[in-house]
This record gives sequence, C-alpha cells and structure tokens, in this order.
Amino acid sequence: MTVDRDPRPLRLCIVGLGRMGRAVERVAVARGHSVAHRVDPCGGDCAGPESIDASSVDVSMEFTTPEAALRNVLALIERGTPVVSGTTGWDDRIDEARAAARDAGVGFLWSPNFSLGMQLLFRLAALTSGWMGRLDGFAPFVEERHHAGKRDSPSGSAARLAALVVASSPGKREFGAAPDDGPIPAERVAVASIRAGSIPGDHTVGWDGPFETLELSHRVRDRAVFAEGAVRAAEWLAGRDSPHDIEEMLEDLLPGF
Repeated sequence: MTVDRDPRPLRLCIVGLGRMGRAVERVAVARGHSVAHRVDPCGGDCAGPESIDASSVDVSMEFTTPEAALRNVLALIERGTPVVSGTTGWDDRIDEARAAARDAGVGFLWSPNFSLGMQLLFRLAALTSGWMGRLDGFAPFVEERHHAGKRDSPSGSAARLAALVVASSPGKREFGAAPDDGPIPAERVAVASIRAGSIPGDHTVGWDGPFETLELSHRVRDRAVFAEGAVRAAEWLAGRDSPHDIEEMLEDLLPGF
C-alpha cells in the first residue's frame, strides 16, 4: 500500500525506548527524519518528557505503558509538541488527552494499531458485520495472538474489532472472554486472547454458521509495520493543531477509504 507524499524531514522526540521506540527510530531515520530527543520515563531515574526542548521537536512519538501514557501525553501537549501515541491499554483516558490537545491547539493522534493493513481490517470488519448481522444463524467472534510479554488483554486492536462487531450485531451488547465455566452469554461477542512466544500480532474476526465460517484475518510478520505506520502518522500530523484519528489520515491519503 502506497501513501507517501514526499514528506519533509521531521525532528522527532521518542518517548519510550522499548522495542517499539527503537523500531520507530530505525524507520524514521530510514525515511529521512532525525531524532532530537530520546526519553524513557519508564526507566527508573531517566528524565521524562518534561525535560525536552520543545522548540527542537516537530512531533513526539509516545510508546510506553498504560500507566504512564496519559501523563506523558499531557506533558508533551503542555509543551506544545504534537504527539503520536501507540500505547495501548489506556482507552478509557484517551478522551482526556484529546480534550487537552483541543484546548491547547496541539496535534494529537492515538491508535491501538498503526498497521495500515489493520486499519483496512477495521473497515472491512465494520462493513461485514453489518451484512452478517442481517443473516440468521451466524455467531461472531474475535481471536488475537501476541507475544508472551504483552501487557494488555485483549489487545487494543481486538477490543476495537469486537466493539465494531457489537455495534452491528443484533442482540449483542458487550464483548469479552468466555467465562471459566458454562456457556458464553448470548449477548456477548467472545474474544479469545493467546499469549505465547514472540508473536508480533495476529487478529481474526469471524462469523460461524451451521454449515460455513467466514473469517477476516491480519497477521504481522515484523514489528516494523507498526513503526512505519506510526512514522507516517507523524508525517501527516506535523503542522496540525487539533486531535485527529488514523481514519482521518487514511481518508486524506486514500480517497474513497
């Protein structure tokens, strides 16, 4: 998928120096950008985003932990730097960050998954769920697989897929794991989470009927796909002064999306 627009070089601040932070730096440099600051607020005595020189940053990239994300994002917004955040597991606080960005006139874009292929899966899942909801006898489900070190369950992307299915499926009002004992409640969309080894991320949304099953799947082969999408989001967000989402970016870059 090609969405490049010959972006201008950016000066980035990378907040969070884990696997994703390092991957973002590699992709950013390969795309002609520079890293002005690296901070790791989750690393003991390391300085947080409050220490950066905001005048030397075009966009900050935040990939830390659910516990630290809101604090980091608010600190960056307060310093006037647009923020791209890919930390998952803090969905219930995202609106606070968006409100702060709106009040401050600062760009902000959060997504649980920066894979462009995954964004297409979200759109396809919403469309397909609406169609399948009109057919009798099909039961929706979501399955996700990630590496053993992933901290949130279900993943942010699985939760989004499940929420899209719930919104379009008659009789479904919630999503979640199956109970330890007994059948799953009829009003729940089942979400299965698997944690093992080094799986970068697999997601499937499906509908099972009496005689057939329909599945839509997205499988990641390399974590770099998330980093590339995040850097492209930074290129798009640079110069914007309000909160946005990745759907707006793709609608801008892919007319007809």
